[in-house]
Amino acid sequence: MRAALESAEVRFAIGGSWASTAYGEPRFTSDVDILAEFTMERLKAFLRSLPQDFYVDPDEAANAIRTGRPFNVIYMPLAFKFDFFTASAFPLGAQELDRAIFLAETELSERPTPFVTPEDILLAKLHWYRKGGGVSEVQWRDIQGLVRACGARLDREYLQRNADVLGIRAPLAKALNET
Repeated sequence: MRAALESAEVRFAIGGSWASTAYGEPRFTSDVDILAEFTMERLKAFLRSLPQDFYVDPDEAANAIRTGRPFNVIYMPLAFKFDFFTASAFPLGAQELDRAIFLAETELSERPTPFVTPEDILLAKLHWYRKGGGVSEVQWRDIQGLVRACGARLDREYLQRNADVLGIRAPLAKALNET
């Protein structure tokens, strides 16, 4: 998978629960969320480079890129899913890729792999928590785990500035004050 992304010159970073687990508290997840900078040309190159043991519907992937929705790729031998989110569909997507941190020993690759930063995964989790009506206990646990593990090291100015962009100032304040 990584070789196909690199061959197609697609910038990417691991996000979602893999990122919140890397910086916060571990939990089981059944997929890997990947923030990626796709164009239609890079998508085609990625699909051509993908090994045969991965399944993706090329039409669904192209439609997802056009409409700013995620698409998935399945590693068939393990039925393991990778969810791709187009960076241009999220207000902070390109910024998250610019700020990505390479982490070693992540179980995803033998080489250091780009992950969104603790601040960016916290903002993304808060964004999705709010979009989901603020009721997901799983998202809130991830948020609390990130704050507990990284609280003193978090760039509060960056968080506040971007919480305003995402309209999540109140949930950010609650998360920072609760733990």
